[in-house]
Amino acid sequence: MKINDRYYNKSWIPDPSQIEAIEAQDSYHFVMSPPGCGKTQILTERIRYAHDKGIKYTDMFCVTFTNRAARVIRERIRSILGDKGAEEVYVGNVHRYCSRFLYKHAVVPAGSSMLDDNDAIGVITQYTNEDEHAIIANPGRRRMYAEIIQLAGLMHQIIHKHPRHLRIHPECVKPNDILAMRSICKAHRMTFDAKAMIDIFENTDFYLDAAKEGVYDFKTRQIIELFLRKMSLAYRYKSDKRANNLLDFEDLLLLTYDAMRSDSIGKYKRYPWVQVDEVQDLNPLQLAIIDAITAPEGATTVYLGDEQQAIYSFMGAKTETLNDLKERCAGHVHYLNVNHRSPAYLLEVFNHYAEKVLNIDRNLLPTTTYAPKKSGDELRLIECDTIETEMQEVANLASRFSQNDKETTAIIVTSNREADAMSKVLDSHNLPHFKVSGTDLFSSDEVKLLLAHLNVLANEDNLIAWVRLFKGLKVFETTTASRNFIRALSDRAILPTDFLIYDNSTYVQDFYEEYENREIVIFDTETTGLNIFEDDILQIAAVTLRHGQIVEGSEFNIFIATQRKIPRKLGDIENPIIEEMKHNTLHDHADALQQFINYVGRRPLIGHNADYDYNILIHNLERYLPHIDLRQQCPKYFDSLKLIRLLEPHLHEYKLKTLLTILNLEGENSHLADADVHATCSLVVYCHRKAAKIIDSQQQFISHKRVQEHISILRKRYANRYLQTRRNLYLRNAESSLTNQLNEFYEYLLAEKYIEKFDNLPRIINYLNHDMIDPCTTPSLYEQFTAHIIDINSLRESDICGSSSMTDRLFIVTLHKAKGMEFHNVIVVNAVDGCYPTRSHIATPMAIIEDSRKFYVGLSRARKRLYITYSSISIEGNRPQARFLTRFMQPILHYFQQLPILRRSGKNIFLKS
Repeated sequence: MKINDRYYNKSWIPDPSQIEAIEAQDSYHFVMSPPGCGKTQILTERIRYAHDKGIKYTDMFCVTFTNRAARVIRERIRSILGDKGAEEVYVGNVHRYCSRFLYKHAVVPAGSSMLDDNDAIGVITQYTNEDEHAIIANPGRRRMYAEIIQLAGLMHQIIHKHPRHLRIHPECVKPNDILAMRSICKAHRMTFDAKAMIDIFENTDFYLDAAKEGVYDFKTRQIIELFLRKMSLAYRYKSDKRANNLLDFEDLLLLTYDAMRSDSIGKYKRYPWVQVDEVQDLNPLQLAIIDAITAPEGATTVYLGDEQQAIYSFMGAKTETLNDLKERCAGHVHYLNVNHRSPAYLLEVFNHYAEKVLNIDRNLLPTTTYAPKKSGDELRLIECDTIETEMQEVANLASRFSQNDKETTAIIVTSNREADAMSKVLDSHNLPHFKVSGTDLFSSDEVKLLLAHLNVLANEDNLIAWVRLFKGLKVFETTTASRNFIRALSDRAILPTDFLIYDNSTYVQDFYEEYENREIVIFDTETTGLNIFEDDILQIAAVTLRHGQIVEGSEFNIFIATQRKIPRKLGDIENPIIEEMKHNTLHDHADALQQFINYVGRRPLIGHNADYDYNILIHNLERYLPHIDLRQQCPKYFDSLKLIRLLEPHLHEYKLKTLLTILNLEGENSHLADADVHATCSLVVYCHRKAAKIIDSQQQFISHKRVQEHISILRKRYANRYLQTRRNLYLRNAESSLTNQLNEFYEYLLAEKYIEKFDNLPRIINYLNHDMIDPCTTPSLYEQFTAHIIDINSLRESDICGSSSMTDRLFIVTLHKAKGMEFHNVIVVNAVDGCYPTRSHIATPMAIIEDSRKFYVGLSRARKRLYITYSSISIEGNRPQARFLTRFMQPILHYFQQLPILRRSGKNIFLKS
């Protein structure tokens, strides 16, 4: 059999080292994968190979470091494997898995909201009374707040006895903090250990009062007070998150690890086939989580990584982890030894650098047969006299490269400050470019406000999104005020949408009044699937409720014949509807639906997850009884799922079966409509009791003069836009698309001066239209939200850079964000000692080693040309200071054509070396 006969993608023939990696099965394996060796293709082909060997797609777990890498692999799976079942493979980063795990298994309350870094800072500023925007804009103050957030996570790990080597940010405890704790323990005659640290964390006020009583000298007391203030803020932040169902990114890891570690009976799924990409970038806790979800026996686990690109120590990654994994995989370490991307003249530079600077064995480095003819301008080192001269020369180079619209060019810098300065120079040359540095595009206030609009349409319970809307639409002037108001609403079972839908009432009050004054119909459906537009209803059941009692003889139950396939399984259980349909009369659709419509009349409906039942009913009526418009005949319906989430916001799960147990209600959730209706009745009666206790509080709050003022502002600025879009959620037409919503909301915000002109929006729109949303498969806004809102919320600038829709050809990229990208032309700027390695790392051997790897990452982004620039003089305090080419260039200097450039009287003078 020929090699390529074993692979479905006949256009790709793997080299022997790739075959070895693809066919690595059973036990632990480590694959060393330098840039350009076809790793993404291998990751995809491994899935095909394993499936052909009998591994189920649902038993495969593929970890990536970034969401961008995950999206690339998922796209490869779709386009190369061509097997729809392959989409059941889990592909994503560890945080994404943890988020899904925590919600799916009800480890956290179902209504929990995610905080990003800026949101977390905003929570803490509530206690410090500082301006959160000023904190975010000030790097020094931001770092101080980051330490508080990290300290809260570290204390969680200490409280829950995580092994010391798994602690994510031990560096957040500074030497002075340790001195403070030792002094406190000595004064209070305690042993300085984890127990004492926890006691200090949970009782900071006590120790602060004691410090003020004069037990310590003045300097020690200052150190202790600063430390206790940090501890107090960390404790309040941790407590606030728990009280308000908030999670930050570290919580995803910490809580998942806790749950998996405590799972002694194996109730959580373990995977027998695991592959981990960019393993050198993961921290020990992430790897411990991966170990925990790997099947304990007989599993295949493959790690792919490259120690030459280990540059994420600031995120907790440790190079010694690679050594530990190699020991674990002893006898199964593989090397990808053919580079399929870089021309020979570039690969020689990369390999020589790796050998001489990174101390990599030459025999382990990749080779290539790709040796295109050189034109002579591929490798250059450019020396300029000043930083200003250098930046102007870089702009000239970028202008020259940009004349070829088929090539991309990256200017790689080490800091956000450099990126901003370079961007201004390019602007002065009228060179369009995309800057990937500093605050991520998707973390900007403008994009977060635009996405908040989408998020509340997709899920009206998204309280973080509402906070952003209230601030962005100037319902309140500050994020803190917005957050406090949203919290006050949550405490009273009110949603912001209540103010958009009702004049002087709420969803809970509306339900209570209908329950008290009218008959209501509780209903449920069983269907052939979850597609509200296409699937058929198989069973409809209902009862009539009057004042909490089922009206005698009101039971309605009907089964419906269908030509559609009925799933034999509902999760892990047999679908009970199949057996029931054998023993009941089956009606045709029109007859059954007409009977139900006659039964309901114009009474309000209630169901558990009624949004689904109501809308699939609408589309079944459109298909089989087109003359009946449910929205006209029966416009009002309530959802017991929404009601119970409002009235019991801290529950971890809201499935009907779980609610029956937790709330001690009568009934059973059997996946048959008639039984589920009776269970829902019990829940509805419970909701009525809870509603009766809170509606007075709701009304008092709503009637308050200041609250009315804010409600009025919200209605004026958002009601029409929200309600019109909500009415179009289930329309299958191009006008109601997600990207149209973004554009329309942007135009509104711009016209009303809520935001400034935002040049990057077209890039986002193009990416969503070309790389994510397919209107043929998701023609309605509802379907697009369902399919894409989670991925949209996790987008980053780097996703756009790799997009086929990207028209930009010139980029400014910081080193860490450049990792994983590639460009035809790369200009590494400011290549001097003091940047490579950074000035702060000169005396730290381990930091110098990591900086050498950063420089390698910058070099290896190039596919065609690689230019290095530096300046020999800088002006510091009005005095010229000599600058020297980075020491990292010395071993590869001979590969580069050297062009000193001086700038005199506005002219460039090239001096041949």
